[in-house]
Amino acid sequence: MKTEAKKKIFAFIILTVFAIIITAVNIWQNNKDKVIATKLSQKADISMETDRLNRNGRVYRRKSYVKAILVLGIDSSVDMHYVQDAGSGGQADSIGLIAWDTERDKLSMIIIPRDTMTYIPVTDVGGGIIGNTLQHITMAFSFGDGNEISADFMKESVSNLFDGLHIDRYFAMNTMAIEKVNDAVGGVDVTVPYDGMEKVDASFIKGNTVTLNGEKAEKFLRFRDTNKDFSAITRIEAHKEYLRAYQMKLKQFKGDSIVEKILSDIEPYCYSDMQKDMILKLGACAMTDDGFNANRIYVLEGENKKTELYDEFYADHDKAMDKIIELFYTEE
Repeated sequence: MKTEAKKKIFAFIILTVFAIIITAVNIWQNNKDKVIATKLSQKADISMETDRLNRNGRVYRRKSYVKAILVLGIDSSVDMHYVQDAGSGGQADSIGLIAWDTERDKLSMIIIPRDTMTYIPVTDVGGGIIGNTLQHITMAFSFGDGNEISADFMKESVSNLFDGLHIDRYFAMNTMAIEKVNDAVGGVDVTVPYDGMEKVDASFIKGNTVTLNGEKAEKFLRFRDTNKDFSAITRIEAHKEYLRAYQMKLKQFKGDSIVEKILSDIEPYCYSDMQKDMILKLGACAMTDDGFNANRIYVLEGENKKTELYDEFYADHDKAMDKIIELFYTEE
């Protein structure tokens, strides 16, 4: 074959491959755009949810002044403002639902174990929504894009868990934010809540009071002995202790400057649909709520089940809804 003919064939092959790549990228982008469009339309549907709840023959009305704020700790270290491919945005390692009583400046929280089984949205490898399935709630975040769509999936999953409770706003941050949030208040003094934590740090002996600075904060919050069943449930005790201790430290500050500093420090590693002024008001409430304590931090009750591969947690639906009604509804 002549050299000129070979060059033409080679050039044709290169152009064909290039065209295939361009087509694939366009298909991927179109799929991503469709997912975003679908989620935006679903947001409109969510906003139309009824503010009434019928339960055991009684009708309850949602308290408009109590906001449901979903807070998420994501097992990831990337910049959260970049869109990630489905499956690569991390999981929701810690999940809390704040009941923010804006009339009384009062906060309560429901902690949802990461292994809670509920119906979550799932997607294919291209990000297209293919339906809902019973799965660990922590996985809902990973099926999205690592920021807005992921958070919407978590909101939908928590709403499913609580009989359609409308989630007003969310605030998500990943592991890169932990040290910055902790050190912004000068470190946090905690009491080590259970045995075994010394495996990750020699000072973490049950009953010891330890000052968390730098990487110690992440060690304290993320450690769990995966060789033991239901270690994620056990770890919640550390999360409760840290919430109590952090709020005590935060109360020592006055004004918005500390919250503004924290937001500035963690900006690449957090994502929220809350406006800055709303976050500042929520922070101010946390700084002044003298009644916030362990009694206001409710951990879902339920049953742990062990499968061949995973831990599973099934919430006691009646007890969960009793708490939801207590915090977010009033009887008509």
